[in-house]
Amino acid sequence: MLEIGGTEQAILINGKNAENPVLVYLHGGPGFPMLPFVPFSESMEKLEEQFTIVYWEQRGTGKSYHSNLSAESMNVNRFIKDTHAVIKYARKKLSADKVFLWGHSWGTNIGALYAAQHPEFLHAYISTGQSVNPFENERLGYEFVKQNATRENNIPALQDLALIDTLPENYTLDDALTVRKWVYKYGGIVHSNEHKRPYVDLQEIKTILLSPVYSLGVRINLLMNPYFSAITLWEDLKSIDLFTQAPEINIPVYFLVGRHDIIVSHVLAEQYYEKLNAPAGKTLVWFEKSAHRPFYEEQEKFMDVMINRIKTETMEMASND
Repeated sequence: MLEIGGTEQAILINGKNAENPVLVYLHGGPGFPMLPFVPFSESMEKLEEQFTIVYWEQRGTGKSYHSNLSAESMNVNRFIKDTHAVIKYARKKLSADKVFLWGHSWGTNIGALYAAQHPEFLHAYISTGQSVNPFENERLGYEFVKQNATRENNIPALQDLALIDTLPENYTLDDALTVRKWVYKYGGIVHSNEHKRPYVDLQEIKTILLSPVYSLGVRINLLMNPYFSAITLWEDLKSIDLFTQAPEINIPVYFLVGRHDIIVSHVLAEQYYEKLNAPAGKTLVWFEKSAHRPFYEEQEKFMDVMINRIKTETMEMASND
């Protein structure tokens, strides 16, 4: 536990070889617990053979949630400053001049903004589920569900959609959770899925509550305040637009995009990629059998790209500088 920005936050560092390059991971959500899931996944365990990975549970999430955490501290600029503090700590702790920064989903918002502002501390910026404009993501997700539900004459889905006011000022977190339920059913989160389910299901809740990573107090907080981060960040989220806020990233940029990602629009990700000014080079890799999580759905290809392309290319460029 480290004090970052006036509050204690949790960091876990895993790796097999201290000589490996450092990779800082920015999890999604915002506010979805990371520590019971991500570090124990097969994908991450394989990556830890090639990178020393810094897992940071962001303020308001899991072990980094505290009952006295002010809602005012939950804003995008504060998260960028927290990211800077984590990277500064990782560089010192691991004797690394620079680190790789990997953002996933919500983490790509702060990741791209940070990379645009502080490229000097990064080897490269990597994204999966690149979020560009969160409210536009929501609008496109709504349209995706409406199109599929109309085609299938899915009355429950259409009834749910009819209750949603899609004007930005009226669109709520509850509306977003409703849309996600149906996006999941239509394969826009996990492409191979064919079932309706809530964004957080009972199995995930069970994993969180039984995780040895969390104390009883943390588990109680998660049950009592499951949407603290999403609620407090909601209005800030709706104002993010990377087209205008991060038009240039002056380090190598890698977008790893699931062809079927709807929850964070692959269409917007591609548009942002095309417009992004990246003088040090940019690469977009499509994962044709994946939606939101290519590191799970196409693990072998993901590992090949991360290790044999991103790590190799970037470290070769660094050694030639």
